[in-house]
Amino acid sequence: MSSTSADHRALRRAGLIRAVALVLVGLAIAFTATLHESFAFDHWLLSTSLTVIGAVTLVEYWALRSTLESWWVAARAVIAFAAAGALIAVADDVSLALVIVFWAMLTAVITLMRLLRGVQPRRVAVPSALLSLALAVVTLLVREDPVAVIGFFGAYAVIRGVFLGISAFDGGSVGAAPDADTSAPRTESAI
Repeated sequence: MSSTSADHRALRRAGLIRAVALVLVGLAIAFTATLHESFAFDHWLLSTSLTVIGAVTLVEYWALRSTLESWWVAARAVIAFAAAGALIAVADDVSLALVIVFWAMLTAVITLMRLLRGVQPRRVAVPSALLSLALAVVTLLVREDPVAVIGFFGAYAVIRGVFLGISAFDGGSVGAAPDADTSAPRTESAI
């Protein structure tokens, strides 16, 4: 077994783990809809969701750790953990929404930076960045409605999870971006 095929399999596995985790986060939010009137529950659910997202992003980092670009993935994990930690300090609905806005915006920026550096395929990075930016904008618009905020976060998680799962099975997605150096493994994730 070559190192490249082992890297490819590790990236695919990491993508699938992240996809499953995101879909489960979205489903947990959907199936607890009757509890979303409680700020304490929303607070706990979002903190837990961001912690899970950070943890599964570390799985992706582990698969890419031998590449120079792995620190972008590590930064995404740190941002998710920081957002989960920041939620500890919030005491109102607007602050909770702003944490989600900043997390989504920073995630989109990292995705765009990876696209510009040529380490993430355009057909994966562009939709990922757009989804993250859309979450940030929509959350900012409905920031005073915690039910809408958590609902949009859950929808984002399901859409990103499905998209990531599809791209993990698409053999072309875990490859080099057009005109990019092919010596290092690539990844298709953007959360």
